[in-house]
Amino acid sequence: MKKTVSIIMSFVAIVFGVVFAVSGIKTISEKDLYDTQIKATVVDVQEEWESSADPDEPDRLVNTAYIDYEVNGKKYEHVLAPEQDDDLKIGDTVDILVQSKNPEKISALNPTKGGVIFIVLGVLVAIAGCVSVIKAFIGKRQ
Repeated sequence: MKKTVSIIMSFVAIVFGVVFAVSGIKTISEKDLYDTQIKATVVDVQEEWESSADPDEPDRLVNTAYIDYEVNGKKYEHVLAPEQDDDLKIGDTVDILVQSKNPEKISALNPTKGGVIFIVLGVLVAIAGCVSVIKAFIGKRQ
């Protein structure tokens, strides 16, 4: 039973790895759609305590920023900021990218960075899943 759970979890890791990698590739392929840089205003910062998974690490306060911006006279209000920074305060302005044909789609100034992170993370998780599957099958045969 333990080996079956291990194999299932390995396949789940492979699937998640592939999903992460494809998401990263999609992000990079769509980076040219974000063709307009604008300024947005931070209108809300919500604070929440995040518990650490490691008992030796302290809990920490996490800030989540929301922005308002305007494109072609249409206002977009209380939108989750594409990049979070603990130093953001209400009234701060941030630069963001929007798609001129679809202005509700926003991105941080460097969408490629997030795409690369997702690709690398996805490949690593998928490889770990593959290695785990191989080990499980080799262990099953012995």
